[in-house]
Amino acid sequence: MPAPRARRQLHDVVHDSAALHGNPLGDPHIRQFPVYVPPQYDTEPQRRFPVAWLLSGYGGWGELKATTVRAWEETLPDQLDAWMTSGEIEPMIVAFPDGFTRFGGAQYRDSPATGRYGTYLADELVAEVDARFRTIPDRSHRAVFGKSSGGYGALVMGMTRPEVFGLVCATAADSYFPVSCPGDFGKAFQVFRKWGGPAPFARAFPTHRKRGGNDFSAMMILAYAQCYSPNLEVPEILADLPFDLETGELVDTVWRKWLACDPVEMVQHHVDALKSLELLYLDAGTSDEWYLDLGHRVLASRLRAHGIPHEIEEFEGGHMNIDFRTVESLRKLTRVWRAK
Repeated sequence: MPAPRARRQLHDVVHDSAALHGNPLGDPHIRQFPVYVPPQYDTEPQRRFPVAWLLSGYGGWGELKATTVRAWEETLPDQLDAWMTSGEIEPMIVAFPDGFTRFGGAQYRDSPATGRYGTYLADELVAEVDARFRTIPDRSHRAVFGKSSGGYGALVMGMTRPEVFGLVCATAADSYFPVSCPGDFGKAFQVFRKWGGPAPFARAFPTHRKRGGNDFSAMMILAYAQCYSPNLEVPEILADLPFDLETGELVDTVWRKWLACDPVEMVQHHVDALKSLELLYLDAGTSDEWYLDLGHRVLASRLRAHGIPHEIEEFEGGHMNIDFRTVESLRKLTRVWRAK
């Protein structure tokens, strides 16, 4: 087990969210999330620091990402300590927000089916951390990054809230839905057929002890639908599904709503916002199981078409067990902040 730390790296912040109060899923509006402070925070009491917001992927939340202990690996806060003490990474505050929902996540978007999670992050949590910690409270010193759905959320924040976040890093971000989503549609279709529909499945999921990989895919599709094609008139699910529950055929009207939320399609509507970013960094593994390396290539082609500055890298690896890429995003942020 890791040795006890001599100082308090993580500070728990409890926030009562107006944006999440009364959300349709009945999820908590009072959330606790950890905030990491660098070693220099204690030794240089007059210094202010940039902030990086690390968004969890689907099914995760900030507390887990910040505190997970794996065999033969240091925890992320301990790694951050080492990188910032050695000078490899610019000393910064790292916040781990809680965006979890009863269905696994809200994609960091405002939705009538889940709640106003985009507002919760960009307005409420940013203000809370700026008020409690010695941050540099401007967009040039505020980054957002993450993997998978966390990377998706980072891209959405960069497009829709560039006045808050001036730097964006996205690892294997959900993108190019025509390739990355259909495989999970088939899995979800089979699961819903087995359970007699999405609602009985969703009711059973929390206590079902023999969950398979397809069960997680089915739950993920429900969560995505609540974000991309919400419909409060659908009992329990609160969303329209992009495929027919009898045949599995794509439902064009719903699928178009999903595509409108695809970062590839969103680029054209947020060109000025994306051009205003001081950093837009994309990376993905060449064996990504959802083909998000391909998704990033298509996304980069749209960025190039609009003359939007960006960086893109590929690495050997899939979608899972790629937390080692975290330091690459932090290095990119360090380069920008040290150039100021």
